[in-house]
Amino acid sequence: MTQARRYIPEINLLRAMAILAVVMIHATSNALVQLQTSSSFYGLYVFLHEFAVFAVPAFIFISGFVLTYNYVGKPLNGGTIAVFYRKRIWNAVLPYAIFSLLYFLLKAKFAPTADSATKFLGQLLTGQAYGHLYFMFVIIQYYILFPILLLALRSGWVRRHIWWIGIVLQFGYYYLNREYIVHQTGWPDVLHRTGSLFISYFGVFTVAMWIAIHYERILSWFAARPAARRLSALLAYALWLASGFYFVYLRYQGLVHKDWADGQVFTYTQFVFNIASAIALFLLSNLILRRPKALLARLLGNIGICSFGIYFVHPAVLYYYRDMPVPGNGMLFHVYYVCEYLAALLVAWGITWAIQRNFRWAWILFGTSSVPKKKPSASQ
Repeated sequence: MTQARRYIPEINLLRAMAILAVVMIHATSNALVQLQTSSSFYGLYVFLHEFAVFAVPAFIFISGFVLTYNYVGKPLNGGTIAVFYRKRIWNAVLPYAIFSLLYFLLKAKFAPTADSATKFLGQLLTGQAYGHLYFMFVIIQYYILFPILLLALRSGWVRRHIWWIGIVLQFGYYYLNREYIVHQTGWPDVLHRTGSLFISYFGVFTVAMWIAIHYERILSWFAARPAARRLSALLAYALWLASGFYFVYLRYQGLVHKDWADGQVFTYTQFVFNIASAIALFLLSNLILRRPKALLARLLGNIGICSFGIYFVHPAVLYYYRDMPVPGNGMLFHVYYVCEYLAALLVAWGITWAIQRNFRWAWILFGTSSVPKKKPSASQ
């Protein structure tokens, strides 16, 4: 696997779908608080909010796939590792630090206090400067860990079995947390926020690694078996929808009827939904790209290129949008939340696109790979 890695445009569309789901989660969160559970529309908002939870695991999947696809064939030496970490610092750590500071100041109404520096440093190091920034904290953990995973992939046995190794470790951590960690007091708060720890998504990441390792072989196998390819796609879509609807049903039963599912059932269902979502949307991206000049493909392609900026900027749009009171009128209530979603997406997209297109320093905010004027590189 030492040949040059080719660009995979499906990944960019998958990014677009994931960021659309991220915005959906954040734009509908207040609606679930404002709306009475007895409302006939409450189920719709539960669906919109909960079905979109595949977003973060999808981004984890993308990172696992792209990093492995681009690095597994390279020599693992000091030079490679140095280049890897240098790219992560410019592409992720620097933008994360800048936006963490901006959101910290936004929460403080741009009036820092005497102890603000200490507070900011603590929040920066734990992904807590603003609600959505925990994701960057998780991704940076994967960046730190990834060279160790590459070293493990030198073993042929690990390369073949990495997918289930990650799943076992993820669920091993789940049981350890449930039986032991949650009962501990005096431990750092970050250890009790399982969603902020890489191990909580490790199965998704390693499944993506396995697919990336065998990607060319998988493509060749399906190319020779079109019937098997179609059947596999249908099964992936069916599993995605079935697990997604069941996951939403479990959440609805808990939110409306206080009939909360057993923790293990909920965890297994969400895990299957996360994996199925990433694979099904990957396949859907391939289907959309069969007409690459179609409007949908071009729009999703640009959203994918701007997704990192949309991720960083859209919570600020929501912050100011929510200064407007929520209408009590039934129809205006729904119009308010439709506009909230559209404003968060379109304003953040427009700001990101304009900065990337017109300013050389855009890389400081959005990373060196976010350059829509050129064909995006497969390199991460």
